[in-house]
Amino acid sequence: MDKKYLPKDVQGYTESTNKPVLFVKNLTKKYPGRKKPAITNISLNVYPGEFHAFIGANGAGKTTTIKCLIGAYANWSGTVLINGIPNNKESAKKNLGYIPENARFPEKFSAFSYLVWMAMLSGKSSADAKRIAEEQLKKTNMWNIRHKSPNTFSSGQKKKILLSQALIHNPEVIVMDEPAANLDPKARSEFFNSLVELKKEGKAILISSHILAEIDKYADSATILDGGKIIFSGKSSDLYNLFNKNEWICDTTNNEVFESILKDEKIEFVKEDSNYLVTFPDLNNFDKIQKILVDKGCAFSLLQHFKPTLQDVYDKLVIRGSVDTMKEEHHYLPAEEIVKK
Repeated sequence: MDKKYLPKDVQGYTESTNKPVLFVKNLTKKYPGRKKPAITNISLNVYPGEFHAFIGANGAGKTTTIKCLIGAYANWSGTVLINGIPNNKESAKKNLGYIPENARFPEKFSAFSYLVWMAMLSGKSSADAKRIAEEQLKKTNMWNIRHKSPNTFSSGQKKKILLSQALIHNPEVIVMDEPAANLDPKARSEFFNSLVELKKEGKAILISSHILAEIDKYADSATILDGGKIIFSGKSSDLYNLFNKNEWICDTTNNEVFESILKDEKIEFVKEDSNYLVTFPDLNNFDKIQKILVDKGCAFSLLQHFKPTLQDVYDKLVIRGSVDTMKEEHHYLPAEEIVKK
């Protein structure tokens, strides 16, 4: 990390013992001719060996943010550091890998020649480029079709080439924009297994995806965008704790009696199919309900603490959605004020 590049507004960055490999602060982007910024004051951190979910509605500003991070856009304000170096510096780009949503490859290139070409563009010698391309193709089980054009490949095979391309210069952080789009279940499984291995190697992964149930299994941290602004950025455990009330999934041997007891005791509940989602204010309420059940000859047949999923939390937090289609009264309110409404 070269401290001479650090902006004055980055408080405490150099003193931190656990430094984010991707540091974003107050990133704002406004397109010419548009009244509202596409993104406003985006700030987030991604650490080594961390899987960071980057989520939001279509039009919330995810792709705009990603294009700023990877240097596809130049005119924006704020700070983006990769290993402590501004992302527009060549030394920073060497530590960044990128996988776009759509795979496009130049014509008349085989998978092997394409990866060799990309490796040489990143500064590798011809011999090293060939060695690295071979290693990547063998690692992804693509060696047998190395002489074919990647344009003829399946969606899953194309994503393997894009992943190999992103890793060809051994970056510290990998940014992905909807990388699992259009993949069949087998290809999706293989792709995410590859990401798990990269995480074990200490790679930082920022992944934009609409399939929340899928990335919920992998995410260590998350950033949620709503209307071009951040409504949450931090550890997944902290995100879940925002809504992790004392809720239990319950079923009993006599639900008619159980429901009557809950109403009498003014205990909040929601009936979901054959089960109940019950909010016990404290353990005393729980003990009391259990005693009444026993006295009436009933018992719990299912009692499971409810943990909200990423989809549950997202549904409760996201109000504005797209920057372009959100309600006029939400345009300039802070994100936390929107959530309270």
